Amino acid sequence: MVGDAGRLHQVAANLIANARNHTPEGTTVTVSVSTEPDAGVLRVHDDGPGIDPALRGELFSRFARGDASRARQTGGTGLGLAIVKAIVDGHRGTIEVESEPGSTTFTVRIPLVPRARKPLLSSRRTRRS
Repeated sequence: MVGDAGRLHQVAANLIANARNHTPEGTTVTVSVSTEPDAGVLRVHDDGPGIDPALRGELFSRFARGDASRARQTGGTGLGLAIVKAIVDGHRGTIEVESEPGSTTFTVRIPLVPRARKPLLSSRRTRRS
């Protein structure tokens, strides 16, 4: 996978912070990294209350907030997931969310770049003059 390490770190940090900030104390957050044949995969899962279905359509929009009563001073700006989406899009990746009470998973896939193969040594002999 080729990408901007700082920005990909920001994706992980924002998703983890989002889980921490929007789930109650005692929620377990699990992070995993793996590969598929064509992508690097980051998953952030929590066993919290889930995402309100009314918010899901706007989840990755700028200034989306799960709690309309939250003030900027005490809560987020509503930019975290929009930033995540922009970074993932910039890496030609995808982000998906599956959520129901007790299980929310954000899955990020970033395309892998095939390793350059070393040229095979030629078995053909050349003549020197």
